[in-house]
Amino acid sequence: MIFDMNCGIKIRRGTACITLGSGALFSGNWNGILNYLARRGLNYNQTLEHQEIGEFFATYDCNYNPSSSTGNSYLSIYGWTIEPLIEFYIIEDWRNWIPSMSSGSKFKGTINKNGSIYDIYENTRTNQPSIKGNATFQQYFSIRRGKRNSGTIDITEHFKHWESLGMNMGKMHEVSFVVEGYQSNGSFDFKALDVFVNNSALNIEEIKAEPTHVNVYSKPNSGTISIKFDEANLNISVNVYDISGKILFSKEKINNQLLQISNLKNGIYFVKINNNELNYRTKVIIY
Repeated sequence: MIFDMNCGIKIRRGTACITLGSGALFSGNWNGILNYLARRGLNYNQTLEHQEIGEFFATYDCNYNPSSSTGNSYLSIYGWTIEPLIEFYIIEDWRNWIPSMSSGSKFKGTINKNGSIYDIYENTRTNQPSIKGNATFQQYFSIRRGKRNSGTIDITEHFKHWESLGMNMGKMHEVSFVVEGYQSNGSFDFKALDVFVNNSALNIEEIKAEPTHVNVYSKPNSGTISIKFDEANLNISVNVYDISGKILFSKEKINNQLLQISNLKNGIYFVKINNNELNYRTKVIIY
């Protein structure tokens, strides 16, 4: 079920609530109902695949409190595609049960992103409710080993990795952030939330082939982007942008071999490095 601002509503023998805040923020609670599903995010008209739309990201900070010792709950990216019909999850935190515990789930591999390994599973649902009525469809799961309630998620990297494992995506219907509870109790409150697409606005799209003499990186929990050059080059310029295209740092005629841009908040940044022979752009995620 999806609830919109129906606090205190009674569902059979339980209660459920969702309250919408400013921007994408929302909060809610559930108690003793069969299945609670509260989400906010992006909807599409089922005509474009993810790579035709852009690169999907989420940043979030959630006070997530599933309190029941029975049932289960997820804090997760969630969505659907059609052609093929796919229901997908990128699970950041969970309680009591996850799909990897199901005898029918198939382990497909792992992906190491955003500070943790995610275990990837695929499951088949037969004649079950979907966005196309009762149907048979596949479920895809990336399940984070290091549970967390805040951070940045590079959603598209999961899509790409699933596809590399033969888990094909279709035309996009939805990409959202969900709190789900099944036969359980709990509450949640998003303090920060953004689910968004970078569609190469402002001409700062990523060029992935990193030059051999330049290394751009960020260590977890450092708030710092480091740029290491093999040798000093007075003709190189560096610009750092946030996701909106705002310049946060600019420097020309670099005269040292290690440049560090510090005190950055968690999120996605773009680095542009240029001289007469080099035009390199890359994305860096700080978490």
